[in-house]
Amino acid sequence: MPFLADPFSYDFMRYALTASILVGMPCPVIGTYLVVQRLGRLGDVVAHAVLSGLAITNLFQFPLIIGVFVFGMISTFVTAWLRSPTKVKVDTAMAITFSSFFSLGNYLDYDPADSTRFRGASIRRYSKL
Repeated sequence: MPFLADPFSYDFMRYALTASILVGMPCPVIGTYLVVQRLGRLGDVVAHAVLSGLAITNLFQFPLIIGVFVFGMISTFVTAWLRSPTKVKVDTAMAITFSSFFSLGNYLDYDPADSTRFRGASIRRYSKL
């Protein structure tokens, strides 16, 4: 069955296999830790906070990766900040962060010139690639 080994004759396939092995080892440990700490929905919080980062970086024409990274980190810190000095449970803190950042992203992405559409900052910018 040499056809199973044929894809690995390409460099990019060997790199992809190496990257997936390197990422696949720590991810279950991190995921288990997050579930034990009742932070299983943190990925959703970060993913929806990224919309705000996309809208702001598109507005100011910065590289998208900067906005995505910064707003992902800010959402994590806001969730931890809401949880630590108050009696707010972690689920509530994540829900507040989730909805706040998502609504901010939608508001910034709204096109007031055309009240029926969004600007689609991320979609239009990536569609030109």
